[in-house]
Amino acid sequence: MIVKHPLLRCAALSAAALLALAGCSNGADGDESASEAQAALTDLSDRLLDGETHAYTAEYLIEGSEESVLVAVDPEAGTAAVVIGDRPRVWAGEDATELTVWLGQELEGILPADEAVASWLSATAADDSASTEFSDTTLAGELADCVDVQGAEDSPVGAYTVCVTTVGVVASVTAKVGETAYTAKLVNYHDGVDAGWLDEITGQAGPTNQ
Repeated sequence: MIVKHPLLRCAALSAAALLALAGCSNGADGDESASEAQAALTDLSDRLLDGETHAYTAEYLIEGSEESVLVAVDPEAGTAAVVIGDRPRVWAGEDATELTVWLGQELEGILPADEAVASWLSATAADDSASTEFSDTTLAGELADCVDVQGAEDSPVGAYTVCVTTVGVVASVTAKVGETAYTAKLVNYHDGVDAGWLDEITGQAGPTNQ
């Protein structure tokens, strides 16, 4: 795996990844740099999967258009909502797997599912042909770790850029998967879901997964 430069910020990575990235400021050689990149990619993948239990409200701007997408998820309460333009859709239930499937269907072609992005990252970690460049950024007030991937011949997506917040929410993504192009950026975010707002949305849309 080719690494263009080491991680600029190690603080947000897990303890295991930090151990693997101990050389990020010590001039590690090529093999160590590849191991560091693999550890960082795995950490980002795990962070996304762990974030699926986190309650949050996130608004994304679809770049190149004026369209915004709002995603609100509260797994513990068994509720979720997706608002695209002025079209609210609501989910209610207790099955976390059904929630994940529903989100994927509602956001199809607009925002890739966390599980999908996590699979890209884990596949890239095992792909020696991939070139990776790491950085960090702040979007909607949230710190996020980013990776730009190019030339991943053995991965499901050969080129993409993704940023993941410290709590495991996609902060931005640029990718082309088959004929579908993703260009989404986080513009508003807060932990949790406002129950009053969700009740209002539910009154407008009703549970759309039933």
